[in-house]
Formats: sequence, structure tokens, C-alpha cells
Amino acid sequence: MNKKLHVLAISSFAVHGTASLKVFTAILGEKILPVPSKILNGLTNMSLVTTFDPPFKDLLSSSLALAKARELQLIVYIGYLGKPENADIILKLLDEYAFLIQYIIVDPVSGDNNRLYVEESIVAAWPSLIKKADFTFPNQTELQIYGGGDNDAVSFREKFPQTQLIAKSVLSDNDEIGIQYFGNSYFDYFLPRLSKNFGGTGDVLLAHFILYYFYNTYSIEQALKTALDQTHAIIARTILENSTDLLIS
Repeated sequence: MNKKLHVLAISSFAVHGTASLKVFTAILGEKILPVPSKILNGLTNMSLVTTFDPPFKDLLSSSLALAKARELQLIVYIGYLGKPENADIILKLLDEYAFLIQYIIVDPVSGDNNRLYVEESIVAAWPSLIKKADFTFPNQTELQIYGGGDNDAVSFREKFPQTQLIAKSVLSDNDEIGIQYFGNSYFDYFLPRLSKNFGGTGDVLLAHFILYYFYNTYSIEQALKTALDQTHAIIARTILENSTDLLIS
């Protein structure tokens, strides 16, 4: 394992609930460099939720400067954007610190279940970041948004040929849920759909994928399969123990 390789993760941080940067920190531990794009007192499906804007530009810039001083190598993960202007900040700094960055992973957080839950201006900002990505992890709704056309995956790959596409939360005709990998080859893996949905499961999948692929050096197919197995088991245990928060520890 390369002890200099860290994951600089840009996403939201919620005090209550299990999602986004809290998930990445729990799974990746000391490997994570969390940079919140938005701070919330709880997940957005909770009552009394309040959001706060961190000093994002200064925090990201200074975190990258410190990574340079520490001679780290970085995987940059980009999830929840927070504000559309954050995309321009990220793009500028990705170019400025390109010599540190080994991989870029994008999860274009925009919507789910055929519903958009960010502003159109954020939707408009994502393609420029996807074009920088080595791996992109949209769910089915986001694949439709950024792919379009009669075949979302084919259209997505035509628009963004440089990125390896992994579609998550894909529903099959047999009431299964899983992933589809469109890279140098095609791979899919499905498991039985469970009785409840929880926010943060996509973060659990992605954090485990990063752990298995980049640190445990699994093949991409095995990393995706194992990450989905782990995510499925976490959801099942959460349901069994009747918890409202994902049980990842």
C-alpha cells in the first residue's frame, strides 16, 4: 500500500445521520482528507434541517497546499457540490495541483427516483467535472440527466468517453438492485432489493470501492462486487436492528 496516497473528498457533512463525508471518514479512516462543500445539522430528509456554507475556496486551496507540503498523492473524490460556483473553484484547483492527483472520481449528486433535488445551475456545472473524471458513479436518474438519448449509458459514454462509467442503484426486471460497469469491458452485479431505502448507501458503496480498488488492489470487478456485497449487508443489518441511521460500524 502506498502510505502517501490519500483521498481528498469533497462533499457535504451532516451532523445527524449517516451519509456523505461521515461515511467516507468511517470507512477510510486516516486515508481521508474531508473538505465539506456544505454543512448540515442533519440529513435533508429530517425535520428542522439547517444548512451552513463553509469557506470552501479557502479550505480546499489550503488543503491542497498542505498536501503538496506533505508530499502526498491524491485521489480526488467529488460528490455534493453545494453551490454551482464551487465547480469552477474545483476545476481551477484541479489544474493547479494536477501533479499531486492520481485519480479523480465523480459522483454527480443531482437526483434520484426520477426526481431532481438540486438547482438547474448545479446540473449545468457537473459536465465540466465529469470530463475530468477517471471514474463516474451516477445513479439511474443521474445517468438519464447526463446521458440522455434512447440509451442513457451509450449516450453518456459518447459525451464523456474519457471516464469509466459505473452506474449504481440500477434496478433490474427481477426486483434486484446493483451496478453496471462500462469501461474497457462490461460487468454487472445485482442483489435482491431490500425492503427499505436509506440515504447514504451510495456513499457506502463508493467508499468501499475506493478502499478495495485503490488500497487492497482488487480488480475493478471484484472491488465493485465486494463493495456492493458490503453495502447490501449494511442495509440488511440496519433494517434488522430497526435503526433510522445506516449502521456502518
